[in-house]
Amino acid sequence: MSRVLPEGLGGAEAPPQPGGDLASAPAWPPGRVLVVTATYNERGSIGDLVDRVLGVDSGLQMLVVDDDSPDGTGTLVLDLARTRPRLHVLVRRGRRGLGSAIIEGFRVASAHGFAVALNMDADFSHDPDDIPRLLAALEPVGGRPAAVALGSRRVAGGRIVGWPLSRRVTSVLVNWYARWILRLPVRDSSTGFRAVHLGFFDRLPGPFDEGYAVLEDMLIQVHRAGGRIVEVPITFTDRTVGESKAGFRQRRDAALALLRMAIRAWRP
Repeated sequence: MSRVLPEGLGGAEAPPQPGGDLASAPAWPPGRVLVVTATYNERGSIGDLVDRVLGVDSGLQMLVVDDDSPDGTGTLVLDLARTRPRLHVLVRRGRRGLGSAIIEGFRVASAHGFAVALNMDADFSHDPDDIPRLLAALEPVGGRPAAVALGSRRVAGGRIVGWPLSRRVTSVLVNWYARWILRLPVRDSSTGFRAVHLGFFDRLPGPFDEGYAVLEDMLIQVHRAGGRIVEVPITFTDRTVGESKAGFRQRRDAALALLRMAIRAWRP
């Protein structure tokens, strides 16, 4: 897995090249855990999320990977990063997609020497106060470390608040498919709230899906490589600010990607 930083990372203080990425200051303090969140038009919630995440633990750092949001999310977070040394920003130009943003964030974390990357949504559907529980499950005291710890809505103690029936049914079907067709030994493969040991992640072959199916794709590769996956119950609360970015095209592409994964899973 490449450990080269994306073009433009660490160069926001200089004038960006035409079509180049924007990034916060290149000097990062040393750290162990980097919280990664991918954004697109999340200006209404990102400032509060940054404050909440960085307030969970003084050792946490955060990277916002923004796909050049038209609403100015990236510009807002770049401004915030000027006074928050534990906050980092990558505004991507010329590429877009949840999957590629998450993977790029994890690679940036690895390149900066972090041991763990923790992905979460930017809309407060994932509670920052659950971060310590995921990290503890990743490396239980006296227990066997895991490659991935999932914030799960579908194990005992997990629940979903605010979803309409249609989304609940879709989620049940996707997770049934992942468990029985893709052979994933988890109950909530589609959760984006997950902590990942980067030492294990760096050994995965890739490439990864660039859309929403990256969530299953990553777990398939971890499972095939012998990585242990654990699930931690969480309460998932549907967003109250902004709109979901999973439109018809994104759902269609994810469905097609899952079909391709099934073919690979059952191929001799």
